[in-house]
Amino acid sequence: MGSATSQARAGIDEAVRAQPQAGLDDARDLFRASRAIERSPQVLSSLADPVSTPDARAALAQRVLGQLGGAAVAIVAHLARQRWSEATDLLAGIDEAGVRVAVRSTEADVAGEIASFERIVASDAELELALGGLQGSADEKAALVQRLLAGRASDATVAILDHLVRAPRGRRIGQRLRSAATQVAAASGRSLATVTTAREIPTAQLDRLRAGLERQYGRTLQLQQVVDPAVLGGLRVSIGDDVIDGTVRSKLTDLRLKLG
Repeated sequence: MGSATSQARAGIDEAVRAQPQAGLDDARDLFRASRAIERSPQVLSSLADPVSTPDARAALAQRVLGQLGGAAVAIVAHLARQRWSEATDLLAGIDEAGVRVAVRSTEADVAGEIASFERIVASDAELELALGGLQGSADEKAALVQRLLAGRASDATVAILDHLVRAPRGRRIGQRLRSAATQVAAASGRSLATVTTAREIPTAQLDRLRAGLERQYGRTLQLQQVVDPAVLGGLRVSIGDDVIDGTVRSKLTDLRLKLG
């Protein structure tokens, strides 16, 4: 991430806070705006052009997105005023604003729902190919998401996943889903931690584990528990790029390597 983008990201929070009435429909509009801008390289380049003035970039956003809701247009215009290291960083900023607005619109555990969906996709090669492969249109992939999650996930989760399969941005579906779950947790002021064990951990023990990890990492964590009998025993904790693997399976693998 370039230095300009690092500074511009502060504008995401500013833009969302400036539209307190924005709801799920506005989040969907932000996702539509992101895809529409992506389809027009000339518009994207102009919106992120550091030579152009912030007012000119904001005015362009308002012209090209005038058919969308006022809150979404205002947020994109605000982001267009920022200076981004790469034009694609602006798209990522719009996406993140959409995620924040969607998360704000519900009390559901959106991060948990996305993480659960990611595990389902990862365990089914055919489903992973159907959602992330080159075959099939964006509309067909979005319709598949709708069918799979109908009545099983919040509208906010469905809206976010609908956008992910429509705008893969050159990344595998698994990567996009994991990134989205982390981003959603961050939007709620938390970091996502995935705990994998051979059998379900009692709630009290899980709470103690969370408290210990929060002390260690110095931040609020949202724990997602994954039950995988293949780990045999112990547990594995993943927080961002950090992995603490104390599973029996991992220890047996290490022993086999040492005995070589």
